[in-house]
Amino acid sequence: MLFLAVFCGFLAENQREHMVEHEREKQYMKSMLDDLKRDTAEINAVVSSIDHYFDPVLRKAAVLLYLDHFSDSTIKEMYDTVPKSSKFFTITFQNSTVMQLKNAGNLRLIRNKKITDSLANYWNECDYLINTQLASYEATRIRSKELVYSLFNLNYFEDNSLTNPLRKNIPLKLMSDDRVQFIKLGNYLSNSHTQLTGSIFQRLKNINRKATDLITLIQRQYHLE
Repeated sequence: MLFLAVFCGFLAENQREHMVEHEREKQYMKSMLDDLKRDTAEINAVVSSIDHYFDPVLRKAAVLLYLDHFSDSTIKEMYDTVPKSSKFFTITFQNSTVMQLKNAGNLRLIRNKKITDSLANYWNECDYLINTQLASYEATRIRSKELVYSLFNLNYFEDNSLTNPLRKNIPLKLMSDDRVQFIKLGNYLSNSHTQLTGSIFQRLKNINRKATDLITLIQRQYHLE
């Protein structure tokens, strides 16, 4: 009888631990679902900014820089366009749930192999975008910005900032007549345009699709909304 009581107690405790772990698993998945939804919103906003800001600005800036002759009207267009092309570009993915799962050693709580495999693939895609593709883009952007500073006079902008409007009624002049430097800047911006509207844009689309699929999978598996 004593053995049976101890054994039943062990089973009850084991069952209780399983229930606690299953509840923790579900709570993690709720948090993961929130992170993925925020990621898709962020991706959609970034994709929109590429379509409506970076694509036209980078394209136009490169065309202007490759021109054989800079008229007064062309210089005005360049001041209106080229400095904007070196604007910082980034994206932030939600990682609070990921870090909790990894740091606490709780990845084991996720029992569904399809979900764990999909999450690992998703994190790898995000990591490659941030640490490889965007790192390469940022290196080119920094070189572009250094050339912008050497070719365009910041004093023509309000508060000497490239992000501010141009001062009114000022005759605009370039700081150099070295065509090689303008072509070099055009090359950098053309490369940035190719990266951003090509491989980076496509990976963002792929990541967004993976996030959307994961949202559906987690909702179905854990009966979440």
